[in-house]
Amino acid sequence: MGIPLPYDLFQKEKHEPTAVMEALLFLSGQPMSIADLCEHTGWTETEVTSIAETLRQLLSDQNRGIMLIRVSGGYQLVTKPELHDMIKWVRTGHSQLSPMALEVLAIIAFKQPVTRAEVEKIRGVSSERIMYSLMQQGLIVDLGRKDSPGRPIIYGTSPYFLECLGMNSLAELAGQVPAKEKITVVEMNQNQENKEGEIPVDGELHK
Repeated sequence: MGIPLPYDLFQKEKHEPTAVMEALLFLSGQPMSIADLCEHTGWTETEVTSIAETLRQLLSDQNRGIMLIRVSGGYQLVTKPELHDMIKWVRTGHSQLSPMALEVLAIIAFKQPVTRAEVEKIRGVSSERIMYSLMQQGLIVDLGRKDSPGRPIIYGTSPYFLECLGMNSLAELAGQVPAKEKITVVEMNQNQENKEGEIPVDGELHK
């Protein structure tokens, strides 16, 4: 993420912890795990959790345009959903998934780990190209091989999938109907670092 390691522990007491966390998350532009925050700051896991809660409350009390959320197993700064209509013009370079891609993604999300053959059995049509596209966009990942004849590849959703939905873990999917309208794909190279100063919009990364 381009942030120097480790954080200068001698400067630790000279800066407000919430300000340090806010700056790190702002520069990251993506979720940071508790382990990452500990590594960058020298804080303990308990301190990270406490500081994050203080920052979350601070942003809320000050009625700021951004808020702190738990997503994809980490913390992330996002813009408030109620501001979406006023700032959506800022977002560029993103496209909606097709209904067929959403169908495949929903099947994988709720049936994972799942093979392509199992997805196609549910849909009744070939899904190879769609699944390849979903992998290219970072929404699903190869989880290995199934211990069955032919050892087919098994697939599951990625941390980026959780990020797009604003979820912290797959456990939050239990009992829910897939929120298709919330899934947005960003047309960007997932292997590139986010540019300094990017802030996700409604839990979605943008350029």
